[in-house]
Amino acid sequence: MPATTVRALCLALYDYANTSQIGVFLTREMGQVRGLAKGALRPTGSFEGGLEVGAVYDLSLLPRTDGLDLLTRARMVEAFPAVRGSEAALNAAFFVLELGAQLTVEHDPQPEFFDAAIGSLRLLDKGAPRDIVLFAFEASAMRLLGFMPAVESCAGCGAVLPVRPAFSPRYGGALCAACGPRDPGAKPVSAGALRMLARLAEGAIPLSSLAIDARVARDLRAAFNLFWLNLLGREPRSARFLDPA
Repeated sequence: MPATTVRALCLALYDYANTSQIGVFLTREMGQVRGLAKGALRPTGSFEGGLEVGAVYDLSLLPRTDGLDLLTRARMVEAFPAVRGSEAALNAAFFVLELGAQLTVEHDPQPEFFDAAIGSLRLLDKGAPRDIVLFAFEASAMRLLGFMPAVESCAGCGAVLPVRPAFSPRYGGALCAACGPRDPGAKPVSAGALRMLARLAEGAIPLSSLAIDARVARDLRAAFNLFWLNLLGREPRSARFLDPA
């Protein structure tokens, strides 16, 4: 069987034996793939001394149904070098990669989500504001993967939201004053922050001209963190480094 070549973002790497690596990749064509790169850590060969987390490759692989895919060659096409020179950008990039690993499954293509992840890393590499890039990525992920909560009217009864509704991923989104007590774990956030989330999810705001004040940023981060905690069963490890700047 000939090798398949795909565009792949490296989400995670694990050393295997003395010279090999196991990689977790997000691909546009095949969704998430996991593969063994034999001899990847050798200074010469098809992998040029090893793969890098967060880099984009043209990846050649032999799909297998009885275990890991076999990686035969990887040609790096993007590395986002400026991200590695900024602690804030690097933390944000790890968050993008972690969500990419947690929200996708093997061999289930999500091409628009793949494009959103790559686009976010490119923006971070260009020095775009970290919080704005991440808020846009997270909101897009909710929409593209079918997780979008109700944020423009009450998820419980459809009523108009108060100034600070309760945000409850458990009950599907924002709750009005009457429905809010259903979930003791809900967090109060501003209706303005939730409207911003909806607009970001739609891609309706040019990020280059967007400014988010500190109070809205805190509410958005609280809402996103609670959402991922509810969906994934734990807070993403890299989220602890993402308090709004």
